[in-house]
Amino acid sequence: MSLFDLLSWDAFGSGWFWSLIVVQWVWHGVQVLGVPVDCLQSKDRGQLSKIVKWRAQRRLLAARQAPLAIVAAISFLVSVLFILGFVYHIELCAAASLLIVPELVIFRLGYRTAETISAKRQGLETSIKDLKNLHLKIYATGATAIFFAGIFGYGFEALT
Repeated sequence: MSLFDLLSWDAFGSGWFWSLIVVQWVWHGVQVLGVPVDCLQSKDRGQLSKIVKWRAQRRLLAARQAPLAIVAAISFLVSVLFILGFVYHIELCAAASLLIVPELVIFRLGYRTAETISAKRQGLETSIKDLKNLHLKIYATGATAIFFAGIFGYGFEALT
């Protein structure tokens, strides 16, 4: 198999799409809101409270300082990818949208969790509980994305 075969436009049937989706979900599996998951399980909670608050504040700051032009451009890009992928059946666009949309969903879920952690001035145990709930929601988002990638991948293979 040559490199050109791996980078084919047949997105759902190629290695690059599945490699990207695996890397994406492994990354989300080891950290939540920038905090490593194994730190949430640890008994040593010395600096964890400061790290959790700091990461929540950074997420809120990043979201609030995003220029309107960037948000509009991302919205336009995702809309175009969806239309080209699922209305006009361009497989590469459908695959790209199945990589980008879950990231946006996770960013929104993380933003809501960061707001909860920052606004309530809650204790460390409650913050850890919120982060664990966010991690479960991220897993559910990942499972949904992989499920739809398999379904749409089969559908695109059946169309050809």
